[in-house]
This record gives sequence, C-alpha cells and structure tokens, in this order.
Amino acid sequence: GPLVFVPTAPSSITMARRVSANSSMMSSTASSGPTQSLRDIVQESLSNVLQNSTSQLPGDKWIVLVVDPQSLRVISSSIGMYNLMEHHVSIVEDLMKKRAPFRDQAVLYLVEPNEESVSRIIADWTPNKATLKQGPLYGNTAFLYFLGRLPDELFAKIKACKELVKRVKILQEVNLDFLTKEAQAFHFDMGRSPSI
Repeated sequence: GPLVFVPTAPSSITMARRVSANSSMMSSTASSGPTQSLRDIVQESLSNVLQNSTSQLPGDKWIVLVVDPQSLRVISSSIGMYNLMEHHVSIVEDLMKKRAPFRDQAVLYLVEPNEESVSRIIADWTPNKATLKQGPLYGNTAFLYFLGRLPDELFAKIKACKELVKRVKILQEVNLDFLTKEAQAFHFDMGRSPSI
C-alpha cells in the first residue's frame, strides 16, 4: 500500500504501509458515482494533495510546486494552471533545472520515486559551500509526494537528510503514475520496459 509519513519527533520519521490503496483515491471513486470521469477523479486527487498541503500553512500562504518531467506530464494531462493557482501555487518549477530561491514559501515536491529525483530533493536541503550562507532554497516547510511506490532504499536516503526531515510535514505516495489521455482512458507512458 501507499507510504504514509507519521511525524513522531522533530528528528525522526516513521513509516507505515497501508494495506489498502490510497484512501483519497478510494473515497473519491466510492462517492463519485458513475458520472465522474477518470480525468475528474485524478483532478480531484491532485486537488486533495494541494489542499492537504496548503491547509497546513498558516494564514493565506502560497506554495512552490516542484515537479520532475514525469509528474509535470501527469499534472498537465489532468489539471490546469488556473486550478493550481486556486490552491495557492505561486510557481511550478522543474526539479531538474537550477531554480530560484523562494525562502519565504513552503515547497511541495511531486515527483517520480527514482534515484535522480530523490537525490535532487536532498541536494536542495543539504548544506554546502555555495548555500551555507544563503540557507535552503525554500521556507521551513516541505511536502513530499511520490507518483508511485517509494523504494525502501530511497526512503532511507531521505531519512538520512536531517535538514529535510525536520521540515517535512507530509511524505506520501499518491499512486498517480499514469496519464489521463481522455475522460475514460489512461496511458502508462512507459518509455522504458518495466522491471518485473
């Protein structure tokens, strides 16, 4: 089942694997009835991700959405920039490129659970000579969402980054690693052969 982040202490992360599928996805499909399209369900799930994150911020704060190429395609296939702005997303940034600092805003990462994406997230929060004087790229709150199952070794890498761990409010697998091409059709968009 999906990975759920449970904060127990400022410096520790525990994880629990749920047996059932993503509860927000299940609740949306159970209550939606036969008239809701697949694209509507995915859009609702992405809206829930954004709402769950921004609701934890004080006041009327805005958030930076950082995506990798695959998650950008997932978002683009189901939700528009207007919808993102309604959920207080100020800017969408590419994880694979150099990004401007937004130290007064929280960050929401929506990425594939792979080595490259996790390494780049950790690099955002790892002090080095270039960033020691300036601090991290973003404010003191981070939300981590993965399109699919996060392997245990990548979860261990995240846990080892103390600067990131103390700022993480949510770490969750959202199980949205597909594209909604039409209202009732989806595509896995597998550019490489799956590992079985």
